Amino acid sequence: MPVASERLAGWLSPKWLVGGVAVAACALLASYDVRLGMAAGTLLGVAVLMWLYLALRYGSMSGVPSVRTALVERSRQQAANRVTAERASGAQASADPADRP
Repeated sequence: MPVASERLAGWLSPKWLVGGVAVAACALLASYDVRLGMAAGTLLGVAVLMWLYLALRYGSMSGVPSVRTALVERSRQQAANRVTAERASGAQASADPADRP
């Protein structure tokens, strides 16, 4: 069953944690060697631009409702319907065929 994505520590999304580590690594490389830091920064910039393009075109920033959110909500509703059906059928007959007369 799909589960809604939870944030790390309630306020920090994992994508920002990964981005922060990437920027810190780029800064460490730049302090070691300027050319190596510039190469890492360029690579990081290209990755950010690709992510931004995909997010604007297809993803969460495109304004289209998320399919995953709808799927999670539908599965929660189905689970609630199952619980309701189990309570209703539990009063009528047992689910175990061996318990029936």
